[in-house]
Amino acid sequence: MKKLTKTDIIVLIVMAVAIICVVAAVSGGFGVKSDNEAVSTKAPEEIGVADYSGREIGVQTGTMYDEIIKEHVPDAKISYFNSYTDMIAALEAHKIDGFGVDEAAISHMMAQDKSIDYVKEYMTNYGFGFAFAKSPEGEALCKEFSDYIIKIKEDGTLSEMSNVWFGDDESKKTIPEFDTLSGEKGTIVVAEESANMPYVYVKNNRIIGFEIDMLYRFCEESGYGLELSDMNFGAVIPAVSTGKCDIGCSSIAITDERKKSVNFSEPYYEGGSVLAVRASDLSGGDAASEGSGSFIDSIKESFYNNFILEDRYILILQGIKTTCILTLFSVFFGSILAFLICLFRRADSVLSEKLCNLYVKLMQGTPMIVLLMILYYIVFGHSEVEAAWVAVIGFSLNFAAYVSEILRSGIASVDKGQREAALALGFSENQAFYSFIFPQAALRQVPVYRGEIISLLKNTSIVGYIAIQDLTKMSDIIRSRTFEAFFPLIVTAMIYFFLAWVITKVLNLVLIYADPKARSTGYKGVR
Repeated sequence: MKKLTKTDIIVLIVMAVAIICVVAAVSGGFGVKSDNEAVSTKAPEEIGVADYSGREIGVQTGTMYDEIIKEHVPDAKISYFNSYTDMIAALEAHKIDGFGVDEAAISHMMAQDKSIDYVKEYMTNYGFGFAFAKSPEGEALCKEFSDYIIKIKEDGTLSEMSNVWFGDDESKKTIPEFDTLSGEKGTIVVAEESANMPYVYVKNNRIIGFEIDMLYRFCEESGYGLELSDMNFGAVIPAVSTGKCDIGCSSIAITDERKKSVNFSEPYYEGGSVLAVRASDLSGGDAASEGSGSFIDSIKESFYNNFILEDRYILILQGIKTTCILTLFSVFFGSILAFLICLFRRADSVLSEKLCNLYVKLMQGTPMIVLLMILYYIVFGHSEVEAAWVAVIGFSLNFAAYVSEILRSGIASVDKGQREAALALGFSENQAFYSFIFPQAALRQVPVYRGEIISLLKNTSIVGYIAIQDLTKMSDIIRSRTFEAFFPLIVTAMIYFFLAWVITKVLNLVLIYADPKARSTGYKGVR
């Protein structure tokens, strides 16, 4: 048996330490600050938001809470997060000391997670409304929807809906399938974020909630069809203002600043914003936790809650499918475009070479998320192109820029004598390139090409910003229901690792098949 080298021993030690750290973090052994310094010497019921002066406070990107926190929590250090789930995880890990949220939402969060509470003091009052585009069509739809809200307020329907969705009886929280709507007057596309209980959230792999119920009832009465476009909260108002969607929702507070970009319906809900904090801050000790089972039992319970309950594993499978499709199509079209760029660079034209160089530098210098947003909201803002195809276009453009550079360096690495020998044997320039130069260059660049594919795979995790439910977005949806960070994130990381491993194996097999030397020597590694 082969002896372990020093490198092997070091790798094993590092892996063991990593496993111990993960297990200890899950079990609460260490890795979390124990800064339980009391925020105030006052009694819990007397503690106010001002007592959190100078502390780290979280706000969700795209909400109005940054201004509210600045006004009501003196000298607060504001940190921005993409979702309430992320802020809950940061709060429990003592990364932040509180976050802004509306009272109705925190009540549902507390039902799921006993470690959080909120300061019993309103920072501000607000009204929630639906957002509409500042266009003739948008204004007409806004008026029609506002009239409907006024009507259901007067006849008591809105009050009945509130009792259902803000109540505890889950059996009543249902919405009929959208295909039961007539759609005689067309289909309304709604931008929303499905991580905002009880307004919009996922249950049994369907998006439901107080606002979705209201939208369904409106469409049923008015003769519209209904289509939901799930995205990050920060993208909801841009999606409406640019015309990608007809209506925006997910507990959007009506503010003067937002009125500059969109029109708002009649308010359907009036409430107050509060400061969510650790329950231990208000109780003066550790928050009571439900159950005291063993570590194994807690792992089993977490696994059940995150993947088995409500068939949530289906969300993960759907996310894997979307991620794989986006990656495969982007690699296919991006590789073709990269080869075309390579050919244009070989053309005897200074202009084509300069244009190709400009394109490559532009793609390499533009962050992928910015490119996606430009394509989705500006270039294809008023088109019917689906978000998935916009993502494929964006990733293909970016992938082509990097792969074209890989091809260029690979071609340059082939000895010039190869070309001269081919020409001396009577081959033309094109024949020499396609028969001798390019095959050798391509084989040499397979490992680097593989790395670009893996990078593309991981970059697809940002497509949630343009209303695509990929693997990462589905993981976020599950976390928004369970408010657990560990299981969904670790499983997502493992799935990405597995997909990257599959890509590596497939391209290694391609390399063995395409390279005669590799076949004859049984070569299975990477050059």
